[in-house]
Amino acid sequence: MTSDDNASVGIFWLIAEKGRSFLLTDKIKYSQAESYGDALTWGGHYEFWEQLRKNHKNNVPLWSEYEEWPRGRVIYNTKSHNFIAYADKKLLTKNGKKLLIDEFCLPNANTIFLADSHYISIRNPTIPM
Repeated sequence: MTSDDNASVGIFWLIAEKGRSFLLTDKIKYSQAESYGDALTWGGHYEFWEQLRKNHKNNVPLWSEYEEWPRGRVIYNTKSHNFIAYADKKLLTKNGKKLLIDEFCLPNANTIFLADSHYISIRNPTIPM
């Protein structure tokens, strides 16, 4: 495990609504995460989105589907001792990486960013600075 006890794992989207872009996340401290093979992980995109829609939460654009927005997942690899952020390549810019590092409290030296073809979206929200 890393020495950074505040680091989290989970799922995320970059959403634009009412003229502003923001990260929508479902995360948990990695020390409390679920084991999945060699990974510590948390959450499911579809399940979380539908739960928010059902509860009419304002942070989910009810007019869209979960796969329309740039999204991804942060895991902790228990063998390599690295955090890995799998994401839509639209999010893998300098500002996008900083946004994820800050949101998930990830250590710079132990975080890897990888584009994942599973996370291809049709929308292009602006990454907040």
